[in-house]
Amino acid sequence: MRPPHLHVWTAFGIAVILLVGVLCGGCSSDDAAATTGEPTPPSLDPVVWGEGRNAGRGEQDNTKDERELADDVAGWKEKLALAQQYAAGGYDEQALQILDGALARKPPSAWAEKMRALKSSLRVRRAEEALLRVEARATRDYVAFGQPIDFIVRLRNVSAETITILPPGDGEHAGSPSALMLEITRLDRDIHATELRRTWNQTVYIQQVGDDPIRIPAGGLHEIPVRVPADAAGPALAGLRTIEVSGTLRPTQLRKGTSARTVRLPIRRGRVMALPRNFEPLTVDPLKSMRTALTTGAPAHLLIATEFVPTRRQPEAVEILARALDRGHPSLYRAALGGLGLVREHAAGQPVGPLVKPLIDALGASPRRPEALMEGLSTLTGVRLAPDPRLWRDWWRREANRRKAVTAVRPSGST
Repeated sequence: MRPPHLHVWTAFGIAVILLVGVLCGGCSSDDAAATTGEPTPPSLDPVVWGEGRNAGRGEQDNTKDERELADDVAGWKEKLALAQQYAAGGYDEQALQILDGALARKPPSAWAEKMRALKSSLRVRRAEEALLRVEARATRDYVAFGQPIDFIVRLRNVSAETITILPPGDGEHAGSPSALMLEITRLDRDIHATELRRTWNQTVYIQQVGDDPIRIPAGGLHEIPVRVPADAAGPALAGLRTIEVSGTLRPTQLRKGTSARTVRLPIRRGRVMALPRNFEPLTVDPLKSMRTALTTGAPAHLLIATEFVPTRRQPEAVEILARALDRGHPSLYRAALGGLGLVREHAAGQPVGPLVKPLIDALGASPRRPEALMEGLSTLTGVRLAPDPRLWRDWWRREANRRKAVTAVRPSGST
């Protein structure tokens, strides 16, 4: 006779077997192949998924569908990467073919958004290369505070045929007036290393109902004046201000040869500097102006002159700013940090080693204010280390000369 507890184990074993059978009963050979197969190699063909993948599933099983779709992330990623490679190489047609094929298969929203963004940028690039190149340019490199700021939006025909911008019609043929949809950004920097950013939109209509068409011959230009009023450009401050204009050209209809189309074209960014009155001489020899500001203890002069230092001479500017941090008048401290922020902005993409060397040299030569020099290093590089000169010198030996480029400065604030 078997012991009584054996009946318990036998019943437990039968229950396990039944449970496994229930769980595996819904498994199909298609699902097993999908979990063990290799990702599809990149190709120019559209992405094709198994047609029976979601067959027989009810509409209420959304969670299950989303979880299984993650198995195919590698396929969507490959298609997007392949399209990006073709786009980077200038093969726009092939990239668009890949994107259209992938989007036709309805990818998950996150991948669809990335693909549509790339597709949009390719269409814009093709329009710029085949139709019009649009850019904003300031009429002057800098203006004094309290003055209006004038830009020219220049439309250059880069095609081999005349391009015509048609005005809107009336009645049943009415359309939106041709316009420049401008985005204007104002960035204030003062001697306390404070930045304040403000962005607003401005619409400039270039055609109304009844206006003549704008005709631009092959290789020709059409210029549209744009003014930023003095009150919008902002009041005076102890520092400098950057005004940038970009946006979109939105013509009612654009005709090239016998074909007409509706298209939107980006306006390439233009910028101008606004300075305090009578500060223009600082721009003539900015390095000399920085040395004079260091001697006289003039923080506004130091900050403004730094803005106009040529890229190839920025290491010399950093050397002056390092002296201001270490041995200059205390009033120069925040302005010098602001100046290093300007250098970083203008040097984005340049080798970082030559720029930080003056600060590292000052840090190793009996500095008076090592904490100030280390804050300057953080401002210029974006690297945050504990306030210990040994850490910065070790960073210099290990990493500074191996880093490829200065990183761009992210906007610090807006209103």
